[in-house]
Amino acid sequence: MSERMLGPESLHWRFAGDNRVMLLQVKAAVLQLMHPGLGAGVQFHSRFYGQSFEGITASVPAIQGMTYDWPHLGRTAAAIKSRHSAIRGVDEVGRRYSALAPETYFWGHATMFDMMVDAIDLFAAPLSRGDKDRLYLESLATYELYDVSTRDVPKNWSDFREYFDHGCADRLEVTPAAAALLKARNSPPAEVPGVPAPIYRLVRKSLGTTMWWLGLGRLHPVVRDRIGFEWTRRDDARLRALSGVIRSTWPLLPERARYSREYREAQTRLSRR
Repeated sequence: MSERMLGPESLHWRFAGDNRVMLLQVKAAVLQLMHPGLGAGVQFHSRFYGQSFEGITASVPAIQGMTYDWPHLGRTAAAIKSRHSAIRGVDEVGRRYSALAPETYFWGHATMFDMMVDAIDLFAAPLSRGDKDRLYLESLATYELYDVSTRDVPKNWSDFREYFDHGCADRLEVTPAAAALLKARNSPPAEVPGVPAPIYRLVRKSLGTTMWWLGLGRLHPVVRDRIGFEWTRRDDARLRALSGVIRSTWPLLPERARYSREYREAQTRLSRR
């Protein structure tokens, strides 16, 4: 595994800290909590149960560390994995669950990767098939550092898309944790990474509503039907307009607004090498 695949020359480094990715955090949160194992883990073990999608926001710095703590990613991976070791038990219908079960653990990773690729395509510039293959392989290289079985993990971008579509269609359900999240629909998060608190207080309500609309709208159509969320042609038109505005105005924003703290701190460390 080369440092180039994981380090500053990687596509993962370029995109993982782009704050546009966080505009789709509702999508990732819903997909995670609709997975029976992940949903049970949050329901029975997380202090964020029933608190909108603050849980995924709280996990962002650690997850971004799997890119920006380079070249010490193994240490970061071990710390993240250790926090999941006690999350196991039996859910309300008698199914055993464990956060470290390979299928469960990878689904969490997959939702975050899907969120990143979807946001880049929407709000930056669509990635080529070759770049998606490369980005997925980089993502897989970081995932392997968790030392969880990868026997059934998709090997390339094409296989990943098939796996992800199948998971959305056949694996997900409205778990109690997902139902609690969806009850908070349109509630804005307490904070959004990269948005300074004084500015966020001014736009919190409108931004929160937009993030819910985006996140639910970008779900797989089967999942949208399952949760009863309708997406119309008018929504398609609104999304195209919003994407255009974000693409054109994003370069005008200060770096602090465009990139996460983890990215900016990593760039500072590199400049001192």
